[in-house]
Amino acid sequence: MESTEPGSGGLVASLTHHYDDLVGYVGRRFGDADFARDVVHEVCADLLDRPEPAGVREPLAFLRRVLRNRAIDRRRGDAVRARLAETLAGGAIRADQEDAATRLRGMQATEALADVILALPDRARQVFILHRLYDMPQAAIAGELGLSLNAVAKHYAVAVRRIRERWVP
Repeated sequence: MESTEPGSGGLVASLTHHYDDLVGYVGRRFGDADFARDVVHEVCADLLDRPEPAGVREPLAFLRRVLRNRAIDRRRGDAVRARLAETLAGGAIRADQEDAATRLRGMQATEALADVILALPDRARQVFILHRLYDMPQAAIAGELGLSLNAVAKHYAVAVRRIRERWVP
């Protein structure tokens, strides 16, 4: 698939022309106007940084899909961070018998793991989180993300490899 130079195609023009409509679309689906603006700005920045896919026949429909997916990713990431914070808080309560140094090492290791997961490439992070944290089967992930089962397996392998390389518990 061919692509154009970053930020030079019709997607950025469509996004700027339909900015208010797109913010409204995300805001209605996710109930938060500030969150919607953040998502639209994030997608715009990505479009400016990366080559646009060629052959997009319906730019507005394409942008809505990208925005919806990005908003879902952001909400899931927020949920994962909230669960991680909850786990850390629960661990602090159980750690009454442990010494402060052990607690600190555990918290630092958990934070380091969270940083490594959040630094994964977008698709690898999505696949890893859906599979490991949400116990979603790889076939269901493939259907949800519009990927082949082979692509899901490759993204998951990339995630696991990078976590092993960059995180030492």
